[in-house]
Amino acid sequence: MTGLCGHHIYYDVGLAEDLDSVAGPVCKLVESLLKPSRRLYVRVNTIKVSVDVYLEMLEARGLKFYVDEEVPEAVWAPVEGPYRIPFYDKLVVADKRASESVLMGSDLYTPGVLEARGVKRGDMVTVVSPRGVPVGSGVAVVGWDEARATGRGLFVKITTPIYRAPKVSELPGSGELIYGQSITSMYVARLLNPQPGEVIVDMTAAPGGKVSHVAQLAGPKVKVIAIDRPSKVRVLKESLSKLGLHWVEVMGGDSRYASELLGSLAGRVDGVLLDPPCTDIGVIPKVEDVKSYRDSANMSEYQKQFVREAYRILKPGGRLVYSTCTLTDLENEAIVEYALSIGFELEDYDVKPGRGRVGVYGVRFTPHLDGTPGFFISLKLVKKGRAIS
Repeated sequence: MTGLCGHHIYYDVGLAEDLDSVAGPVCKLVESLLKPSRRLYVRVNTIKVSVDVYLEMLEARGLKFYVDEEVPEAVWAPVEGPYRIPFYDKLVVADKRASESVLMGSDLYTPGVLEARGVKRGDMVTVVSPRGVPVGSGVAVVGWDEARATGRGLFVKITTPIYRAPKVSELPGSGELIYGQSITSMYVARLLNPQPGEVIVDMTAAPGGKVSHVAQLAGPKVKVIAIDRPSKVRVLKESLSKLGLHWVEVMGGDSRYASELLGSLAGRVDGVLLDPPCTDIGVIPKVEDVKSYRDSANMSEYQKQFVREAYRILKPGGRLVYSTCTLTDLENEAIVEYALSIGFELEDYDVKPGRGRVGVYGVRFTPHLDGTPGFFISLKLVKKGRAIS
């Protein structure tokens, strides 16, 4: 099997493109998925610290960040690279997720290692993806036999990554004063525009980026409810607690039955955020990926269940903002069409993002045109009429 455009990326999903659907433009899109965003973004938690004060904290550590042109709580640093890396005889094979982290300069930990045959402590090694794509080089801090025995801990200290950017986890107050979040994702809470006295529900809230942003913008005068699977509740609560967002109510359960979870609040909700599971094609950088039309079609049917339940829990006139981090029509525009078929109506936003391209159903962001992750945000979906059965 040959990778799309010569890369280890296999898509048969009907990628949406606002260019002609020919090999050249599609390959430009695929090529862009192999690279990170041009900017590394974090959201300053203005509940605890002002943007100006946080920038001073960064500058005191020799770090230069800039305030975004459109989202005042968003600050960014440039992503540098790509750089050539040395290629050593000793190879460490990392899983897909770990490989993509190493590509951005993160160290490699033992749980992400698939194979490191013959690697000893102190060896200079090159880290490669499961399909053999080099992603960084560094020094092994333990031998492979020792690492397998413990199953945990740092395995390779990366000294030469392909891309360089500040590590969010090492920034001052990470998880408390700031939250690592893409600029495209930050538009969602701003477009929802929560108002005092409203009830806002995030139906798929973990890991907490969008719902914490809503709470940050709205403050405790808005009732914010975060729903996700019970297995994610503890970590979600801990994240919100660190951010100081104690007024956010976390519910564990399947959001496809949110009307049952919410009880008397069902049918009285003012606003819903819905960023459901998707094929994640817009997430960057990638070292490899495999997606089929069936993957996208199955996901689309799954997403419709959440949209249907969002209609049930909203009050008449209530609004839904739907978003995904993927690029297929089936999971984006087709879902908006489905929402319209069950009783939603489209309304434009008063203020739209300056990035991306606004279409009939929403705003699309693509890496090769915007330098951002691939992302889709619907126009405002407003509930009209009675609840559906």
